[in-house]
Amino acid sequence: SGDFFLTMQSNIRCLSTLLDKTSLYRPSPITVAQLIEFGKKRNESQSYGFLHHELSIRISHMVKELHMLPDALLQQPSVKLVKDMYIKTFEDLAEFDESGMYDEQNLGKFTRRLQNIKRRHQTVVETMAEGILELKKESGDRFDPSINYFLDRFYTSRIAIRVLISNHLVLFGPEEECPGHYGVIDPSLDVHDIVDDAASSAKYLCNHHYGDSPSIEIQTYSRNGGENGDVSVVYIASHLHHMCFELIKNALRASIEHPLNGEVPQVKVLIAQGKRDISIKVSDRGIGIPMKLQDRLFDYHYSTAPEPEKDSRIPPLAGFGYGLPLSRLYARYLNGNIRLVSVEGYGTDAVIYLQVSTLQQHFREEITSGFPVCWTPWIISFDVCGVG
Repeated sequence: SGDFFLTMQSNIRCLSTLLDKTSLYRPSPITVAQLIEFGKKRNESQSYGFLHHELSIRISHMVKELHMLPDALLQQPSVKLVKDMYIKTFEDLAEFDESGMYDEQNLGKFTRRLQNIKRRHQTVVETMAEGILELKKESGDRFDPSINYFLDRFYTSRIAIRVLISNHLVLFGPEEECPGHYGVIDPSLDVHDIVDDAASSAKYLCNHHYGDSPSIEIQTYSRNGGENGDVSVVYIASHLHHMCFELIKNALRASIEHPLNGEVPQVKVLIAQGKRDISIKVSDRGIGIPMKLQDRLFDYHYSTAPEPEKDSRIPPLAGFGYGLPLSRLYARYLNGNIRLVSVEGYGTDAVIYLQVSTLQQHFREEITSGFPVCWTPWIISFDVCGVG
């Protein structure tokens, strides 16, 4: 038993050393065009070699950043669980090396391992949210607002990792590839179809919670096709659906909770394509939001709705405070954005901005717009890890 204990200690030290060394490398920048080209070639050995190296680097960075969290947050059981998930994933990836790159059995094993990794991290957002909520309840007004900055970085990295894993599983694993797609990329995504599907899903949820839902009008304007012209974009369908669903869901709730003259006002969605931007504007007449509260709408765990019950089998319509900040990260991931303009007493316009031309766009995988002054301990961590 003593030898076993010593062996375990040695393995832990080796893994920690490997993680430290791996974290010194920078992630490789990736463009949409590169993902499409990769989807055309479908070289599984090439994907194995790239992902084994790239995912190890990205996971090591996330472990490092988690280690540098404030002690009060790092000690929360949910956050410990998240950290252990990423350490386990790094350990899983460390079992593979380049020598088996062209071995069919090893390729199959790697793909199955990626399936397990994706499943393991399925609930990371919810688990981390529980940890933040636990800390917020303990700290009250002393809750550090800079946590928002960390969560933006953390969830952006998670999005990037899931895109890479999903792309491999679609091309070489069991996940179904839609006709005409290149992995996870749709080269001609019909924006109206996505908005319409997201609207249907949001209405279903609204009907479940309120027994009714506002009507939704969707209009399309294209720079070339005019009224009702087709609008398409090179994009990841699930990301756009997530954003549209969240904004429409918010508009439905605001409208049904604040009827006008006894009637539920209609929610309007405008899809417009210009020379550089594709904009999706969701408008409601749900009495709007005071100016002083608007800056908080993209804070994690801030919501104008009451906190929902955890045991509910049906997803809540609102209340966790993660919908808007996560949706904005999805938009920014391909260099778009989400902005809100609210007029108190009248209603709110929420706009998703996408780039018309995304092919040569790099995925925005790092939040680098300056460190908050109160975040000094983390700056050292990012520099050491080469995250930038």
